[in-house]
Amino acid sequence: MHIRMKIEEIEVWKLIPYEFNNKIHDETQINRIANSIKEFWFLQPVVIDKNNIIIVWHGRVEGAKKLGLKKVPCIRAENLTETQIKKYRILDNKLNESAWDVDALKLELDELWDLNVWDIELKPDDLFGDLLIDEEEDPEVQEDEAPQPEKTAKIVRGVGFIPSLKASFILLR
Repeated sequence: MHIRMKIEEIEVWKLIPYEFNNKIHDETQINRIANSIKEFWFLQPVVIDKNNIIIVWHGRVEGAKKLGLKKVPCIRAENLTETQIKKYRILDNKLNESAWDVDALKLELDELWDLNVWDIELKPDDLFGDLLIDEEEDPEVQEDEAPQPEKTAKIVRGVGFIPSLKASFILLR
């Protein structure tokens, strides 16, 4: 299926949140998304239906409002049926969940840390918490315990879409 996509600048007040949006965006996450938008703008436009109802990227719209933006880039998914839209909303959120390659992540974060690009209010530990704790440093790990499985994290949309990293474009959606 080949679809020609056209990005439109739509006024924020015209965008309608989906009544049954199943992702939750707390104030901390919205602030992080706003900071990400401020630094990177919208590398992935908001997806809306023919009636301006948000299909995906509710958190980005909230971040844009927080910044006082008047318009945001949108793609209108006019080719999808209502059933496809419902399915896409769920799959777009769920299919982005996956394990992290912790070693690769640590290398990237170390390099960014050395470049001093992290916002004072948002550091790698804020985003990855226990994922970055080495087992030998973890006070809860005892010598006689069974080996622990490798720690992984799932990407959760809007936590930022780690769209809210501000210093890197790892997207939590």
